[in-house]
Amino acid sequence: MSEVERNADSIQRTHFRRNAFAFIGEGTFFGLALLFASTTTILPELVSRLSGSAVLVGLIITLTEGAWRLPQLLFAYWLGPKPRKKPYLTGAGLIARPAYLVFALALWLGIWRNSPLALAVFFFLHTLMHIGFSVDTLVWWDVLAKAVRQERRGRILGTSTVLRGVIAIAGGVLISFLFGDSGPGFPNSYAISLAIAGALFMLSLGCWVFVVEPTDPHTPARPSGRMYIREVLDILRNDSGMKRLLVVRILTGFSGFALGFYVLFGLNELGLAGEMIGVFATVQTIGGILSGILFGWVSERFGNHRVIQIATAASLVAPLGALLFLLVGIPGSLTPLYAVVFASIGATMTANFIGFANLNVDLAPPGKRTTYIGLFNTVSGLIVVWPAIGGWALQQTSYTFLFSISLGMLLVAHLSSWLLPSGHKEASRRAGGPPPLP
Repeated sequence: MSEVERNADSIQRTHFRRNAFAFIGEGTFFGLALLFASTTTILPELVSRLSGSAVLVGLIITLTEGAWRLPQLLFAYWLGPKPRKKPYLTGAGLIARPAYLVFALALWLGIWRNSPLALAVFFFLHTLMHIGFSVDTLVWWDVLAKAVRQERRGRILGTSTVLRGVIAIAGGVLISFLFGDSGPGFPNSYAISLAIAGALFMLSLGCWVFVVEPTDPHTPARPSGRMYIREVLDILRNDSGMKRLLVVRILTGFSGFALGFYVLFGLNELGLAGEMIGVFATVQTIGGILSGILFGWVSERFGNHRVIQIATAASLVAPLGALLFLLVGIPGSLTPLYAVVFASIGATMTANFIGFANLNVDLAPPGKRTTYIGLFNTVSGLIVVWPAIGGWALQQTSYTFLFSISLGMLLVAHLSSWLLPSGHKEASRRAGGPPPLP
């Protein structure tokens, strides 16, 4: 073992608790911020109020996924040889994470009166922030993999999910007030919600500062652009586990085909009150809590491929539930049960964090984590087209078509997930689980 490897191992042991608290704090505040700027509840209703366009509502998730995923392979090429990557997340965060604070201020100053300008500013800031998140993702997972042993990551991710979920229940009550009849009304309700989101993003960045990053013991020199492309293509040709993971992720991306329209369907077609936005957000959070507990345990005990299998099954509930409300004719007294759709969404989103991303890190050989993370997120960025296509399809067809296509493709994704490799240490399973915390 080299001196650098001994140093990394020492940091993993001696700074485990500090790093665990820092990662949990960063993930908790980050997740809470997303609650107040949810791409499935709050932002679709905001864009709908400003534009009335289903295509622009679908564009929210398209830009979210595209700006976050597509640049990652390029950033991975730049960041890969860096022995320490923590400062790059800090720098990107200082530029990108205040974006919603800026837009909240713009709303208070009256930009909403000029809808085209408001939409242009919103989409610009939203895209800028998620480009910053593309750097965040590469660095965050690389540092986590270096600073925390594989068998302990699941509990950190699960704890963060549960903690932010418990706190977010109170957040859901606040959201119900903001968007209910007794709330401040448009646009102040959105300005307050986005200001809270921006502040929480900055608090998460503050937690990140406390992470102790080991020097990467495997930092190969940056290859030429041609060699890097060849390396990426070689992974796609020869790593069957990675190929299967990408296929399942792209198929699972069909959840985005209808993702931005569940809240609009509930409010506009089922006649649910505006206060239900907060209920949807709370139920989605509770779905994330319960799935976080389950997925964290499953991740450590059985492997991240099992997390993905469970989550892809759970993802079927959202389009199936919406179709039942649409076609069966549920009595009006039972329409609040529509919130179950958002519990499914919460579980699916949690799996993206604990399942897909974690399995990708497991599959990456030492020294190639950044490339694998960037490749996975860039290729799976193919899913960015589905939300915008879903918005166009809704304008041309119906909710029945939208939810049916989503359900069919998610079923294919679930069946495909049974071909995934485990990527899990056999020793952990033979021992009956991970070792106790120090």
